[in-house]
Amino acid sequence: MDYTFVLQPTPLLDVYRKQPSHVRQLAPGHYLIDFGGELTGQFVMTAQGKAGEEVHIFSGEELMPGDQAVRYEMRCNCLYHDQWTLSGDSDSFQTYDYKAFRYVEVQGPEESLRPSSFHAVVRHYPLDEQSCLLRSSDERMNQIFDICKKGVQYGSQENFVDCPSREKGQYLGDNTIIGHSHMLLSGDLRLYRKAIEQFGRSSFVCGGLMAVVPGHFMQEIADFSLQWPMQVMTYFNYSGDKAFLQEMYPYAEGLLQHFEQFEREDGMLQGVTDKWNLVDWPQGLRDNYDFELTKPIGPGCHNVINALYLGCVHTVNEMRDLLGIHYENRLPQLKKSFLEVFYDEEKALFKDSEKSRHHALHANVLPLLFGIAPEESVVAIVDMIRTKRFACGVYFSYFVMKALAEVGEYELIYELLSSDDEHSWGNMLKEGATTCFEAWGKEQKWNTSLCHPWASGPIPVLIEDIIGLKPAKPGWQEITFCPQLPATWTSFSLQLRVPTGEIALSYNNGVWTESFPPNVTVIRAE
Repeated sequence: MDYTFVLQPTPLLDVYRKQPSHVRQLAPGHYLIDFGGELTGQFVMTAQGKAGEEVHIFSGEELMPGDQAVRYEMRCNCLYHDQWTLSGDSDSFQTYDYKAFRYVEVQGPEESLRPSSFHAVVRHYPLDEQSCLLRSSDERMNQIFDICKKGVQYGSQENFVDCPSREKGQYLGDNTIIGHSHMLLSGDLRLYRKAIEQFGRSSFVCGGLMAVVPGHFMQEIADFSLQWPMQVMTYFNYSGDKAFLQEMYPYAEGLLQHFEQFEREDGMLQGVTDKWNLVDWPQGLRDNYDFELTKPIGPGCHNVINALYLGCVHTVNEMRDLLGIHYENRLPQLKKSFLEVFYDEEKALFKDSEKSRHHALHANVLPLLFGIAPEESVVAIVDMIRTKRFACGVYFSYFVMKALAEVGEYELIYELLSSDDEHSWGNMLKEGATTCFEAWGKEQKWNTSLCHPWASGPIPVLIEDIIGLKPAKPGWQEITFCPQLPATWTSFSLQLRVPTGEIALSYNNGVWTESFPPNVTVIRAE
């Protein structure tokens, strides 16, 4: 027997009934149902007609032009058309798997349908809505927070999913953002812990870890694997669970050993051909990154994979320090090599590859984030971000904002967060989003899903970097509170559940009201 049974580490999903927001009869036997926003679950109805009669049920995330029909051949490449044959008795329509949808269109014999029975059965990982509540005087930001929160809620099932429509897969790189957001939104760390462990245990397939777990989809993405130790440390900082850190550490060592085989003499990775080198997704949002990212990649040495490698080495060093493990610190030499290969002193910017003269956003954000960039380059990199803005995918925007936070550029972070540029969460709102999208707009990717929680970066950025709340000691035993509120905020309130208790903050025209967990030290801004 090749299976091992273990106790389920997470609670059962929440499954509950939801009534439509609106039901419209378009013609006899033809109904259009709106649930008011994207959800995950099944549409349910009853009917009683003649044996062999057919009812057609079309579901989707949006309506076709004219608002008279559901777009069931969805952008995300799902075909949500169910053909239901009645038995002649009283029948209840129930599907095997869940869908991601907002609208349903029903067509069948009028006398057989029971419109009063139309409803949805919603399903997702349990989320206490009161665990994290954020409201500010910036109404657009409130809406952005809400669509991100809903995206994470519906993208959290038995495990995190990249989208609850197309793959329904748990992707390692997506979890850098989804897991971070979910811990803040739910106050529940169990699902992220489960995900981290599942990816660690995928090392039995490859020491460099798989990109999609659990499942049979054998996809490997180097960029995602190199983020796994960062996820372990984010979880540790939130939980304080040192025993779990110790348990995961061997997988981190195995990960480094896997990538060390691609080091050349100067320590830079070259020819990481066993895994996809992603940089960003979709392809058209890589800011013209100047390197051949075919599968396998083209010849030479490129920036992003090496920047992530240095970030990975730095994080594994942190793990070693916490666990008291002796090691040779190779990071200074690796940084020296990175600068020699990729740094353009004349421009004070980083090149995409050793043979390129192009300076993509991605090639500069990661050196800034991981402390590789020389001090004299910071202004040039920040100016580049100010000019190029989010010349990247939604996934990579998380790293852009976190890099800006590392150098104290909070005004620019909020400017990007709150804008309605073509590449912004404001643009998603303009396009009718009720959950965060896979791309900045519906037309920016050929198979865009309209519920994709890798776009939930505003949640950790708002709470940690703008409002300024972070664990100063693992497990929130001490809390750092360093607010960087935008000048446009005249008021805001935050309710946040952390492992040590409840945090409640409010601000109204310069007056603060604060409540922190008892017996927890709060370290404030100087």
